Amino acid sequence: MNLSFENKVALVTGAASGMGLAAAQAFAAEGAAVALADVNETAARSAAEQLVAAGHKAIAIRCDVSDEAQVKAMVEQTVSTFGRLDAAFNNAGVQSPIAELADASGEEFDRVNGINLRGVFNCMKYELIQMRKQASGAIVNNSSLGGLVGVPGRAMYHAARRNRTYEKRCSRVRRERHSDQCGMPWDHRYSHGLGDANR
Repeated sequence: MNLSFENKVALVTGAASGMGLAAAQAFAAEGAAVALADVNETAARSAAEQLVAAGHKAIAIRCDVSDEAQVKAMVEQTVSTFGRLDAAFNNAGVQSPIAELADASGEEFDRVNGINLRGVFNCMKYELIQMRKQASGAIVNNSSLGGLVGVPGRAMYHAARRNRTYEKRCSRVRRERHSDQCGMPWDHRYSHGLGDANR
């Protein structure tokens, strides 16, 4: 199997740390130009600079994926810098505080769903617009076992992850008419220090 991404362009959200950073580094190591997007601009910029210093092509973009205008600008900046978008890894996400549903706030519900669910919608929307123009591309949405099973005190998180799973499945049904590929890895996020930096 040829895993080379030579002359390809990859976009990674939540790229300042953790799995997002590891993915960005892996894309770069295989020859891709990489856009590292994260709400933590300082950390994303530092990671991008390290990749550039190692001889790779990379840029950092500050982006809160819950903000549709920022996501649109993120994709546009990626394409204006590198000319296209071949792969996207939608990894940004946050955890919710442990709380019984009766004690949870509407504001926290909106925050978690805004990033974990609406964020994926925002990213896929503009990534697919670009990939449709190219008639090619691949998208991977990072999800969680939290989309399949639940634990006490995490209702908001599990609800967002469950819907994220089906958002991707529904998109895949439509996108099979085109030449891009859709996928979703299952990952147990609890052990990865998921927080606001990966947003």
